[in-house]
Amino acid sequence: MTTPRHGSTETQLARLVRDRNWTVDDLRHTYTATSKKMELNNTVSDRQAKRWLAGMSTPHPSARRVLQEMFHLPISDLLAPADPGYRESQGPTPPALSPRRHPTHVQSEDEPQAREEVSPSRRRDLLGTGVILAASATTASAAAPVDATTRAAAISRAIATSEPDPLSVAQLQHGIQRLNQIYATTPHTALIGPVEDAWDFAEAHLESRVTGTSRRDLELLAGQYSFYRGYLAFDTGDDDGALTFLVLAAQHARAAGNPLLAESAALIRSAVAFFQNDFDTAATVAASALETAQPYTTPLLAAAAARAHAQRGDANSAQQALDTMRDNVWTGRPLFGGEIGDEEHCEGYTAVVLGYLRRGSEAEPHARRSLTLLEGTGRYMSAAGSHLALARALLYRDRPDPEQAAAAVIDAINITDGKDSTIRRASGIYHRHLSTRPAWAALPSVRDLGDRLPAPRESSGKTIV
Repeated sequence: MTTPRHGSTETQLARLVRDRNWTVDDLRHTYTATSKKMELNNTVSDRQAKRWLAGMSTPHPSARRVLQEMFHLPISDLLAPADPGYRESQGPTPPALSPRRHPTHVQSEDEPQAREEVSPSRRRDLLGTGVILAASATTASAAAPVDATTRAAAISRAIATSEPDPLSVAQLQHGIQRLNQIYATTPHTALIGPVEDAWDFAEAHLESRVTGTSRRDLELLAGQYSFYRGYLAFDTGDDDGALTFLVLAAQHARAAGNPLLAESAALIRSAVAFFQNDFDTAATVAASALETAQPYTTPLLAAAAARAHAQRGDANSAQQALDTMRDNVWTGRPLFGGEIGDEEHCEGYTAVVLGYLRRGSEAEPHARRSLTLLEGTGRYMSAAGSHLALARALLYRDRPDPEQAAAAVIDAINITDGKDSTIRRASGIYHRHLSTRPAWAALPSVRDLGDRLPAPRESSGKTIV
């Protein structure tokens, strides 16, 4: 068993566990027993328990109720840094720890391992619910084997107590519905913590023996929260994190049999490749998913494919993908993924693609139409993208207007409050176009833009002009 670690940032929860001389398994065992008495039937995985102790994860509402019952302290106090002067005797008497089911046995290096012994990692695989079973009592003595019937009964009880409580699942589902509505209008840094906690909760339950409909529900929820965590990582400049979570989301999508989730993950994976200047991969990922896409994701994937083809210089494929996008505009309510292939989206991406194809005069009215449709929606990232598309259109039209292009870039920066991804794209437009011509560089709005941007780096892997 593992004893909880402690240090200078020890939580009050970890302090109380240490004061009681508990191991992590003791905490999990008592948590399960307390939850059962409260008729919640919750369990906690080894990983989740350690994250609570380290203050790295906030327990879900039903888990908070169990912890408060166990320690007779508000959850805010339990997760706060430990009070050096606090002793548990100052508070109400906590429920007693259930007695250990076997004496502690320290095995020497030369002593052969008991035939039936279950290692800690194997115990987590076998009994993911965290229930400490009498079947592990063979660590005390090889002379007292446990019969298979007793072990089977114990495993059966572990399976029976592994189901998440319905309220927790309902709250996770409601969280996804809320994310679908607010993702495009909420600062992304405010979403990372709640999304990660919800994802961790779903994954922890999947590590247990949850089965049937509950498992399918949790597979989908874990995948949906993995998707949003990956999307947040991408939007905040963490491409490694984005790729990891998006691949995980696709795996959950396959397990849950949910094509909408799989296609949404492919959409953002294409975006990750695109902004790494890997246009071939971006086009391949989007086009592959587009072949069997659901109606909801068809305009989104078509737009992603068109953008990548345009940057590859394949005007015919870009135009075909644009036509597919326009023929499949989504007119229903938002379903999943933070984006919606509605009229505004199609206007904005038409401007983007035509701008990359250097057809600025055609792109300009689409960019302006997109900005008009975005007024009052709060979709700040979409608005920034349309301002940048307008800037490219103004530079690539028959009579370029560098001063208005610089003003459009400044508008994009202001809308996103200097967000890194916007700054990178703004820098590409400035350093590759506006600052290269002395007459343009001397214009007031161009100078103003230059003052807002960092100096160009030698190897900018994510500069999209």
